[in-house]
Amino acid sequence: MGKIEYLYAIIINLLALLISINIGSTLTFIMFTLITSTLAICYIYPLIISSYIEIEKFSIKPTQIYRGQKIIINVTIKNNSILPLLFAKIKINSNHLYQEFPETIFYIKPKQTRELQIELKAKKRGFIQKLQFQLNINLFFEILNPLKKDMETSIYIYPNFAPINYQSLISLSPQNEIWKVYKLAEEGEFFAIREYQMDDVKKISWKHWAKTGKLVVKQKAQFSHPKLYIVINNISAGEEKDEEFVEKINTFLKYTISNNIEVNISSLEKVPEFQKIVDIKNSLVFLSQINFIPSLNPKEELSKTDIFLLTDKNRLSPNLPLPKINI
Repeated sequence: MGKIEYLYAIIINLLALLISINIGSTLTFIMFTLITSTLAICYIYPLIISSYIEIEKFSIKPTQIYRGQKIIINVTIKNNSILPLLFAKIKINSNHLYQEFPETIFYIKPKQTRELQIELKAKKRGFIQKLQFQLNINLFFEILNPLKKDMETSIYIYPNFAPINYQSLISLSPQNEIWKVYKLAEEGEFFAIREYQMDDVKKISWKHWAKTGKLVVKQKAQFSHPKLYIVINNISAGEEKDEEFVEKINTFLKYTISNNIEVNISSLEKVPEFQKIVDIKNSLVFLSQINFIPSLNPKEELSKTDIFLLTDKNRLSPNLPLPKINI
């Protein structure tokens, strides 16, 4: 207890003494002294020490966080006061993270630091730029407002993966000949046999000439897959359905990336701007920041299984229906 607390308690005791003399009861004096001293300490202690408490640093594990995953935040708290820090509670405020109970700090010595582990759950997909640490230093009564400190950070909470209808993706497979685009070339894979047109004699298929007597050439070509332009139907169908839809898109993009299919993605309000998806990390960052548009008819039951699929972004037209793929 510091000098100010003692002075305040002495003043209260003197007042209590004058009151007890008038009432004529020693017990009244003792009870009044205890109550007023306790109230004085509960009010003055947090008022003094709150300006000396500092949140020095924090770290988060794991670094790659998915929705629904438990995470641990290690935070270092320093007590710069000459008084000990007693029975403080620390809580993290965030729309994306859930903390069931505040973490209690029972004791930190004067001029000392202490590291705490705070367990949270990633409840909402998105990007976190700031974490607010809320430190409650009140001893027994909620007299003063908690001490709040914003800490800069850069955290993505990624969507999970959800089962999808892989039958719909067969047409996107690299083994599907319909999905391939070819370009005739001097080098590459075998494409077709054509008539000899004064080509280099090295290209002549002599086996074919021996069988048929005709001079033919093996035409080669370079095969590639066209770019995919995907437009996400991001009209909200309710929070749970929206999140499930994002998780399905996440699985879909993982499939296209693993099959080396180039994907450019956008949402309804951002068309014709597309973002190229180059790897899983790039895909997760994009999906973590998707926002859904409120439906014009909230009572209407919206399907969340379709995305619009294009092979040429120039085909986007208000007069043409967009081809869909069911995931």
